Amino acid sequence: MGKQTQSSLLDSWFKHHGYASTLMSFPDYDTPIGRQIRGFLSGRLHFPPRVRHLLFAANRWEKASLIRRIESEGKVVIVNRYTESNIAYGVANGLPVEWLLGLEAGIPKTNLVIVLDAPVPKLVSRRPSRDSYEKDNTLQRKTRMIYKELAPKFGWKVVEATGNIEEVHGSVVAIVEEGLGRQKRLTPRS
Repeated sequence: MGKQTQSSLLDSWFKHHGYASTLMSFPDYDTPIGRQIRGFLSGRLHFPPRVRHLLFAANRWEKASLIRRIESEGKVVIVNRYTESNIAYGVANGLPVEWLLGLEAGIPKTNLVIVLDAPVPKLVSRRPSRDSYEKDNTLQRKTRMIYKELAPKFGWKVVEATGNIEEVHGSVVAIVEEGLGRQKRLTPRS
């Protein structure tokens, strides 16, 4: 009912409205670096925060050329967790925002960031199987606060995500439609 659900619904919405779109999610556990990330999120491997966040960024670098190619084909790329996630979680883990931004320099930039905001107890009830970051309620609360602090600074849109799936999707679509109105180069297929 959270990020993955809303990303999938948005992908369907774009396709229904005549846009070519591709859905991606990070971490991408199918890559070599993604397997390392799965290792520390599952508790099998242990890395200090700087190494973890280097790996998160490197996982996106593995897919940067693919994202550029998809965008060059005129497709919308919908990404469930991207550079902004690494920034928020990295700051929550005590890392400087400037250092985290440096890791992401050169990776394709986002045109629109939507943060789904819900209280930590609500998130826990939505996640039957959780990784080490999701199990850490203190980290989750801190990250939520940081997302809210960084959103106005970086122009991220925050959506209240405690409603039902349709209500949240409606809020997401309203933000996307507003963004499309400002985006002149993106047009539906004929």
